[in-house]
Amino acid sequence: MMSSRKGQRGLALIFALLGLVALSIAAVALVRSVDTGTLVLGNIGFKQETTAQADQATQAAIEWLANADKATLEADQVASGYLASATAELDPLGQRSDVVNRILIDWDFDQATLANCATVPNTPAERCVTPGSVQGNTAVRYFITRLCATTGDKSAAGNHCANPVSITAGEASARGAVHYRSSDRLAPSGGGLLYRIIVRSKGARDTTTFTETIVQIPEKTS
Repeated sequence: MMSSRKGQRGLALIFALLGLVALSIAAVALVRSVDTGTLVLGNIGFKQETTAQADQATQAAIEWLANADKATLEADQVASGYLASATAELDPLGQRSDVVNRILIDWDFDQATLANCATVPNTPAERCVTPGSVQGNTAVRYFITRLCATTGDKSAAGNHCANPVSITAGEASARGAVHYRSSDRLAPSGGGLLYRIIVRSKGARDTTTFTETIVQIPEKTS
């Protein structure tokens, strides 16, 4: 009996502690995995919410275009979130460094945060334009550009507007391909012009969604 007690070295306690440490690490990993999954699901939900809001803003922009007269659509309406030309200087995200004399969209109505943003149009400095809002909702705003080279009447000298095209599968060169013909139209002759609608929607936890939609609006006669 004396020799048996003398041979005990406490190895069982060491193995028990190692097993406890392993179980603790596994428990922590499981908790972190659950938290990460919950966070991902929450982010997806926030993203879906902002996408739904963006759809509402797109509908509001289409309604604005439908109600505007010909003279309004042929000129810039900076205070209403509209440009009558698809200018290459427009920088919706404010992140381009390759554009001289950028046109920035003041999504937050705070020009002080935008670098060198002039309030007078057509100045050498960068200038800001104001987006449109949906019933005063500051979380979602839209901006519209007409897909024409310049402002004014689409048939004026030097002005070129994008032509809507249709898709036909009858002349495809390969199986599963589609063929585009610039002579085709989505609407009857003189049916309308194309407009680009950019929407920024913000939700919880600063979730931000940008969407871009191309729509065709019947051409106004007056």
